[in-house]
Amino acid sequence: MSRENVEAVREMNEAFNRGDYAAALSALASDVEWHAPSGVSIGEEVYRGHDAVRKGFALWLDAWETYRFEPAEILDHGDHVVVSGTQTGRGRGSGVEIKLQTFNVFTLRNGKVIRMRNFDDRAEALEAAGLRE
Repeated sequence: MSRENVEAVREMNEAFNRGDYAAALSALASDVEWHAPSGVSIGEEVYRGHDAVRKGFALWLDAWETYRFEPAEILDHGDHVVVSGTQTGRGRGSGVEIKLQTFNVFTLRNGKVIRMRNFDDRAEALEAAGLRE
């Protein structure tokens, strides 16, 4: 099932980047836990369920004039998929541009994302998924 998990995460990211949020949400289990990046003060720390994640996406995107996440590496570890990549965006009010490397760990069950956690450090993300450098 792990290859399918990688494809599910890849397709979800592609849907999000093209603005097809319904398709992105369809990759999530109904009881999903979506953890906001540490230090982000928009909305909740953890969004639970489709409605909450949809609201979290809306709050996040409202802060940006442009926003995109470009995956650079996707690692398969059974029920866990580790995605490293770069967030780029321009703040809606400030016009400030960001370019930030991030690491996400997706946990899947039956082909659906049940948890997403964000890490600033690759080693932490790998450890959370049961991997090592």
